[in-house]
Amino acid sequence: MDVRERVLNLKNNGTEHLKSSLLQKAKLFAWETGLGPVLNVRPDVLGQQAVFYFPGRSGKISCACYEHNGAILLALTEKELESIRDILVQNPGVELWLRNGWFTGTVRQLTADEQQKIEENVSDEQFFGFMLRSVVKPTLKDHCLLEATRSAPCTGTNGPGSKAWVWPLATLLLLFTKRRK
Repeated sequence: MDVRERVLNLKNNGTEHLKSSLLQKAKLFAWETGLGPVLNVRPDVLGQQAVFYFPGRSGKISCACYEHNGAILLALTEKELESIRDILVQNPGVELWLRNGWFTGTVRQLTADEQQKIEENVSDEQFFGFMLRSVVKPTLKDHCLLEATRSAPCTGTNGPGSKAWVWPLATLLLLFTKRRK
């Protein structure tokens, strides 16, 4: 491999990380400002999105999700799973932001056999949505699946829509901003 190929390879890897990081932040911003249900309007086209995090720890994770036979399946890349593996083993209790509410629950990683059964019964298009599948082309084989179980619904101010004040503020700023010619 010559120097030019190494530079291109390094450049592409850095770009991919930046793209995924920006997409992750954009999805979290949408959920925090109350637009999470909009991300889940057409699961067949856009897929379903969910957010989960470990209470008492910082860092929310937005990921693709799919409900299959009453179980909520979350798809994470190996890198995302590696960053939370220790926490997951110590305390599997999470808070979940789903399209139909905000819940406490538990999460566990599926075994290889369980994941293979899911891969046989659920297509990539069903899980990730047609649009994402055609553009980014994620597959279930490239992801680690977690199974989430809901325990109880949550209420309060720290859930999805906690930063919904952004929209009235933006509207006021637009109304009071003078048009310049």
